[in-house]
Amino acid sequence: LVFGFAGGASALLVEYDFTGGSGNYSSLSFTESGVTTTATARYTGVFTSGPADVSWRSAGVGVLNSGLDSPDVDGRTRDDYLTFSFGEQVDLLGLNFGNDTIDDEFDLFVDGVLVASNLETIGGWEALAFSGTSFTVRADQRNDDFTVSGLRASVPEPATMLILGLGLVGLA
Repeated sequence: LVFGFAGGASALLVEYDFTGGSGNYSSLSFTESGVTTTATARYTGVFTSGPADVSWRSAGVGVLNSGLDSPDVDGRTRDDYLTFSFGEQVDLLGLNFGNDTIDDEFDLFVDGVLVASNLETIGGWEALAFSGTSFTVRADQRNDDFTVSGLRASVPEPATMLILGLGLVGLA
């Protein structure tokens, strides 16, 4: 006879603040409560595509794809993609934006798949509910430009199991 108890899985709420930075980087890692996300950037254009710099500014992180580009996520000269990768599956709960205006929208990709289009950047935290290991934002239109100033995620913590008894052997 074996007795056991399995505790329910709990989750850790993590909130990243991407504001207050300076510089351009090939990738940029942020750690909160022991959970790391790494930001990377890329662009696509009519005749070219490739890696871009993650631009870290006081208003948040964006994409710098050339000397003529702004440090925001934008679609002005090329389509900018800003990806936040995690080493494990997390639940994306929300994004916050900087340098945004009432006419700025974004598209969201989860693990490389487009899951939502034309989402608003204005009005504080954009509530989301997607699970994955990577989350990518792209400016929806040519006139959209913004930075990502914050990210909220829920990280599952492993359930624990406690064995309370041992097997019982009958006598012959």
